[in-house]
Amino acid sequence: MSIQIKNIFLWQKNGVLRNLEFLENRVNVITGDSGKGKSSILYIIDYCLLASETKGISKTNIDSKITWYGLKIKIHDRELLIARPSEENEETSQAFLSEDGIIPESPILNIKIDNLKKVLNDAFGIDSELKIPYGGRHIRTGSKVSFRSFLPYSYQDQNAIIAPEYLYIRPADGRYQESIERTFRMALGVENAKTSAAKTKLLDLEQQRASLERKKEIFEKNKLAFSDELRELGQEAATLGIIENSSLDVDTLLQRLKEVVIDSDITPIGKTEIESIEKRLFSLRTKNKKYETFAERKLELSSSSKQAEDALRPVEFFNEHPELVFPSEMANSLIHHLQVELGRLRTVIKNKNQAPFLAEIKELISANTSEIIKLESELSILQKNQKVRSSPKEYYKYIGKLDTKIQLFSNSDNSTFNYDPEEFENKAAQLRGAIEEDNLKFELAEQKLNEFINNKLQRLKLKGYDNFTARFSEKERLIHLFSEDLSSVEKMSDVGSASNYLYLHLAYFLSIHEVAKRHKVSWMPSFMVLDQPSTPYFSNEGEPTDDIISLDAALVEMNNFVKDMDKEGGFQIILLEHIKETHWKRLELDRFHLVDKELRGNYGLILD
Repeated sequence: MSIQIKNIFLWQKNGVLRNLEFLENRVNVITGDSGKGKSSILYIIDYCLLASETKGISKTNIDSKITWYGLKIKIHDRELLIARPSEENEETSQAFLSEDGIIPESPILNIKIDNLKKVLNDAFGIDSELKIPYGGRHIRTGSKVSFRSFLPYSYQDQNAIIAPEYLYIRPADGRYQESIERTFRMALGVENAKTSAAKTKLLDLEQQRASLERKKEIFEKNKLAFSDELRELGQEAATLGIIENSSLDVDTLLQRLKEVVIDSDITPIGKTEIESIEKRLFSLRTKNKKYETFAERKLELSSSSKQAEDALRPVEFFNEHPELVFPSEMANSLIHHLQVELGRLRTVIKNKNQAPFLAEIKELISANTSEIIKLESELSILQKNQKVRSSPKEYYKYIGKLDTKIQLFSNSDNSTFNYDPEEFENKAAQLRGAIEEDNLKFELAEQKLNEFINNKLQRLKLKGYDNFTARFSEKERLIHLFSEDLSSVEKMSDVGSASNYLYLHLAYFLSIHEVAKRHKVSWMPSFMVLDQPSTPYFSNEGEPTDDIISLDAALVEMNNFVKDMDKEGGFQIILLEHIKETHWKRLELDRFHLVDKELRGNYGLILD
């Protein structure tokens, strides 16, 4: 498994297609004089691999003369040709992709950058579940890992390669450095989708537990204080006339005050509505009074009719005993008349007793009485609210305070803060198991990394530090030196000498790639771009110094490393230099290859 660069293409405005061809498993050297565009090669590669900008590419000498930048890259036996427009085209959302490796006469925009990133993630072997286990200031926990997260292990520009205080390029870019920190173990091959997911889930679980415990503690602390506040709120409500009784238990009082808050959303009742109810009450009471009077008169009428009947009842006696009446026409006429009146009176009494008026009146009185009771209750509530809201400033001020307090406490049920510790521990134990396995793998990988670094430093000897051991600090992302008896520790920034820093950088980056190759990490590139490692060994005038032999040790180390990696799938170095081809040929470096020809005189990266 290997990821190496095959070609760099520059579609020039003058119609020339510049094609720089690189060999696999070689140290490919682009060398020449200053100002020929060598250092831009690193940034052209990065731009074609979807960097967000063309920073590092000369705008005057290169970008202004280019229409497209192209890169053919071989990823696990699959060749992809990627091209992106020059900066002056101002196109950052699309690119060109050819999956058959055919070089177009002129590329066209045929794929969105987001989609191209997905293609490259898949080609690099990035698992969609591979995520950032811990967040930071710039990257959120659970963010997806991209193939670009592993490119910093393949770049060393002219400033970084001899830097005393940092190992990686772009030290001022917080997001860039944070990404390196979060994916370092993935680069070593000791953390995968499973362990990164376990770390994320465990962190979430612990944060949830801490949050619940913190909320519960706050709730319990404030619960007692709230009981006293609730009493005060109840007394204030009673004073304002909102509730009648504040001498209730805490739960009942809380419920009653909740209802007060809910009722406060009801539109206040106007005076006309109260008057309407009062008029309705007056009407009902008047009707009942009339009904009652009518009922009383009906009883009196029935009583007087009965008395008249009793007074006329003797006429029946005369009818039954005519012998007792003095026979005369007048007497007979009088008795007949009285008999007729008695019959008529009895008919009237009978009809009045049969009429349903009295029963209906009683039903009407009863219905009106029920309605009166209901309206009186409504009127009492409305008058109370009217009384409270007649001073809206005090009323709504109180309601606002009450609502805030209730929101703080009434919605916080104690059960919300409860969790099953046993269930939590079971889940956490499963996650810790995966993480502990990851930690053990990392200890072994870190040990191997430091072993490889020190093996290389046996050949790249640091001046002034014989018998010192180098150790990489994951937290600081630096290499420190320890004396044999551990009595002295030399921080990387204090080591001194550009040559020493070159050796430390070279030993570290070759070693981390060796660990990744041994662990068969699919997403780690199998190439490195080194920009002018010879800088410490040449004067400002470009003449070699007396220490040029130290450069030779670095060149030999590169050559041998590429050969050693043949058994691990192969490795490629792109070396941007100004040393001459004769220099490495004199050293018989069989894996060194001159790309194109030396960029000297009128011959540069851009062809006229």
